Amino acid sequence: MNPISHVSSVGLAVPDLRQATAFYRDLWQLDLVTTEGDRAYFGAGTAESHILRLRESKTPRIDLVTFSARSEAGVDDIAERVGRSSQGQLVLDPTARQDLGGGYAARFFDCDGRLVEVAAGVAKRGFREVEPGESRPRHISHVVFNTPDIQRTRSWYERTLGFKISDWVKDFFCFLRTGQTHHIVAFAQSKHASLNHVSFELRGVDEFMRGTGRLMRHGIRPVWGPGRHGAGDNTFSYFREPTTGYVMEYTTELQQILDEATWTPKVWGTSPEETDQWGTSNPFDDEVLAVLHGDPDPGLWTPSPA
Repeated sequence: MNPISHVSSVGLAVPDLRQATAFYRDLWQLDLVTTEGDRAYFGAGTAESHILRLRESKTPRIDLVTFSARSEAGVDDIAERVGRSSQGQLVLDPTARQDLGGGYAARFFDCDGRLVEVAAGVAKRGFREVEPGESRPRHISHVVFNTPDIQRTRSWYERTLGFKISDWVKDFFCFLRTGQTHHIVAFAQSKHASLNHVSFELRGVDEFMRGTGRLMRHGIRPVWGPGRHGAGDNTFSYFREPTTGYVMEYTTELQQILDEATWTPKVWGTSPEETDQWGTSNPFDDEVLAVLHGDPDPGLWTPSPA
């Protein structure tokens, strides 16, 4: 079993913390857990201490992606693997975690230079379950990054972190898993390393559509969607967060791989029927592609604050 279970949180630097807080609390419907100086922490319908950390900074960047480890021994194992890697770089040996929720963690740069944390024993928080008809996220579903070398990055995550390939879109988009969920991280071929999008899981299709509609009623049109992907079989509505331009996705019903023994990765195409089974979304064109590929991440190979 892979030591990593899921994406527990993402940390972003934003130029206007007040405006970004209003977006994620009031429109995206996350719970504002606490604020500490230049930071705001958000939870959802999960016991995670937080799923999103915002830090105020003049320059937007991806501070951190945190994977949840199944045990402290799993953190040690991942750190040891990264230490042996010639392409990644260990930044913080396994130790007591200093961020909200505490725990035990290691931090490292992956082969593209983005900062990754693997953490275990992070304190849980009291939370309210998502009720039927309520369009607030349950948790982070997955994170997608852009990479200048998808074969190198895919190989590094397989070899060093033990991820498995679930599916491809042609040869430029790869879905990776650590358990039954079709993907918790994916990579898209691009000219540069950057954030493609962060995806948040809704309770069901009704709640997904209600959340999509709420953003639209407030004048924020989807970059792409609503629709239903072929690969992963999940629904999608992509929106740009106003202060950074980073893309956030509402999704639900992501495919579960229940029988590892019989699963064979499929190479999907880019026909309209494969990119959107429902046929309800706007076309995936160059404009959508440009938004999802974004700007080069200025935080590569640079540790974010603890």
